[in-house]
Amino acid sequence: MNPTRGRDLALVAVGFGALAYLLLWWAYRSIPALPRTAPLSVVVIGALELQVAGHTRHRLERRPGTRPILPLTVARLAAFAKASSMTGAALAGGWAGALGYTIPRTDEFGSAGSDAITAGLGLAAAVVLLAGGLVLERVCRVRKK
Repeated sequence: MNPTRGRDLALVAVGFGALAYLLLWWAYRSIPALPRTAPLSVVVIGALELQVAGHTRHRLERRPGTRPILPLTVARLAAFAKASSMTGAALAGGWAGALGYTIPRTDEFGSAGSDAITAGLGLAAAVVLLAGGLVLERVCRVRKK
C-alpha cells in the first residue's frame, strides 16, 4: 500500500465539493435545514483516531508500560487511516461546497445562514478526520533502519 498523496486528497475534495455545490444549486429549496449535530460524529472519530495514533506510536517504540503490537494490527490501522483520510477529504470538499453555496445566499433563503454555520462546523470536523487519518498512517509506516 502506497502512502496517501496530497494530490489524490485534493482531487477527491474538489470533486465532492463541486458535486455538493451542484446538488445544492439544483435542490436547495426542497431539502430541509442541515442538522447542527451532523459534524459531531466525524469530529469524534477524528479525535479518537489521533489518540490511537499516539498509543500506536508508543507501542511501536516499545516504551515502558506498553505491550508490543501485532504487525497485522498495524496493517489494519494503516488501511483504516488511509480510508479515513480519503473520507475526510470527501467530507471536507462536500462541506466546502455547501459553505460556498450558502454564504452568498443568506439573504435569499431563511435557512442559509444556519446552514452556513453547520457547513463551517462540518468542514472543521472533516479537517480533524483528515488530519487523524494522515497522522495515524504516518505512525504506521515501516521505519528504515
